[in-house]
Amino acid sequence: MANVVEVLIHASEKAASIARSCTTSGSETLLVTEKSETEANKRFDKDYKTIADVLAQETAKALITAHFPQLVDHVRGEECTEINGVKISLQNNVKKTAELLSAILPQAIAHNMAEAAHKDVSQNLPQLPSNLPVINPAEVGIWIDPIDGTAEFIAGIQGEAKPGHGLPCVTVLIGAYLRSSGKPILGVINQPFYDKGKGRIIWGLNYADKCKWSHESNVSTNKVILMSSAEKPEIVEKFKSLGWEVKSVPGAGHKLLKVATGEASAYIVSQGTTFLWDTCAPHAILLAKGGNVLNYSDYTPLTYNNQKDLKAYEYCNKDGIIAYDNNSVLEEIKAILNSLIF
Repeated sequence: MANVVEVLIHASEKAASIARSCTTSGSETLLVTEKSETEANKRFDKDYKTIADVLAQETAKALITAHFPQLVDHVRGEECTEINGVKISLQNNVKKTAELLSAILPQAIAHNMAEAAHKDVSQNLPQLPSNLPVINPAEVGIWIDPIDGTAEFIAGIQGEAKPGHGLPCVTVLIGAYLRSSGKPILGVINQPFYDKGKGRIIWGLNYADKCKWSHESNVSTNKVILMSSAEKPEIVEKFKSLGWEVKSVPGAGHKLLKVATGEASAYIVSQGTTFLWDTCAPHAILLAKGGNVLNYSDYTPLTYNNQKDLKAYEYCNKDGIIAYDNNSVLEEIKAILNSLIF
């Protein structure tokens, strides 16, 4: 049987390949469509998806379920598969996928994207340890965010990104959780455009009493906390007054990645503007290195085995989140938040 860790990493790189294919000349015409009210993140006046988001999601799903057919009803993603009346899916070969995409894309772009979806990306995958625990796929469910930071992706492709924004902030997030408990056990974060498009893959495993992750277990000692630009001003000012550096960077996945790599100590969101597909993969990685992702309101861990087939907005982390990489940071954050009176 294939290793679940390896398959999810492979699936993330398939999605990353599709994202990178959009940087070729002419892709500025990348199809962008506004999400429906039931799909959209209510934080934004308008929320968008691209055909690359949907194809990346469906290609990752196809690879996962080809290896593990028992997961066909347990791989969920952010995006609705329909765009402009066309249901996007991975076909049997490049020609057929390109034909499907060309119904709503210029033919050259459709072919380029189809080639990326069918491309052999195995040479891009990291070497894994030989002693990883064997995950039983019958126990797990999967959450996919195929291109997190779609607004930054669109701006980057169209050459309109602000400094510090754009393609480097884009991530592919694939997380696995136990269907019995909802606990996240495996996460993959893929940065397709890291290091000028060379890409980077970070993974973490917290399963069967074993914790493994792809990078050194560096625990952040800085006083950097990440927040949304829309966070409540009183929360921002409270942390600043106590010596914290508060930063706002784009993308929930990008923020969570920075906590996982130790570039920041924590990320907090006081409102329900992140979703299960945003947090599942980074949550598993943080657990692997000794951190966690908790509900902002009551400090209980997030779980991911919510009922299937709900409307997209019902999968939001409605009570906000606190993501951190070690318990001492959490205790300091809790003391600060408990001192606030709203």
